[in-house]
Amino acid sequence: MGRQHWRFIVLFGRQPQRRLPHSTISFAVFAGNDLTDELLDKKELTGTLPELIDQGGALIRLFLPRPSTVNGLQRTEQEKIPLKVIREALVNAVCHRDYSLINRKIQIFIYRNRVEIRSPGALPNTLTLEKIRYGNSAARNFFLLKYLDNLRYIDGLGRGIPMILREMGDRAQFAEIG
Repeated sequence: MGRQHWRFIVLFGRQPQRRLPHSTISFAVFAGNDLTDELLDKKELTGTLPELIDQGGALIRLFLPRPSTVNGLQRTEQEKIPLKVIREALVNAVCHRDYSLINRKIQIFIYRNRVEIRSPGALPNTLTLEKIRYGNSAARNFFLLKYLDNLRYIDGLGRGIPMILREMGDRAQFAEIG
């Protein structure tokens, strides 16, 4: 497979994971707050990148608790994580991951106290965790970014991480683990 063909496969291919098995998303739900706690559910998400984003978002919303309060005669549900935060984190994971790391997959882990979205690869170019907090961005996969921009999943302006921080405050944490 040529150097550039993988991009077309993950965007337009039928069953892209047949040729690129590392382009799946591993999804898991745990009973507690630790990776070693009881596993409640596990799935492997497959499809094109837009399909992965949509499936991942749907599963997070399905398994994320929605606490409710009774207000008068009706129940009011509250989302623990706004949908736009979930979308932004998923789109970043899919668009900016390092697809040359063929032994790693994107992972979505739902714990009792948090959701973790792990994307393989270090931050590209000269980006740091501090710089992305202020909107600095550097596209690792410009072709993917442009395609996802055309589909309106992303705008490519570096607004995503600052928006997540504004919406989530101290509850949003970012880490670069070697």
